[in-house]
Amino acid sequence: MQIDHKKLDVLLGKILDAHASGEVSMMAATGAIAHVIAAVEKGNESEVEKWINDPDVFERWVKLAGE
Repeated sequence: MQIDHKKLDVLLGKILDAHASGEVSMMAATGAIAHVIAAVEKGNESEVEKWINDPDVFERWVKLAGE
């Protein structure tokens, strides 16, 4: 599995920024990061690709995590 590390870095930064701005809790941010890292570890390329390439996945997560 080839991961685009630049895109992954951008995603992780967006998750951390969402927490820093108060949009999501630390627990939600930690959970999202763990989810993406676990997908990488398990070789779940489609899940990782969704998170790093589809902005709607991140936006839905922010909306749900911020509720």
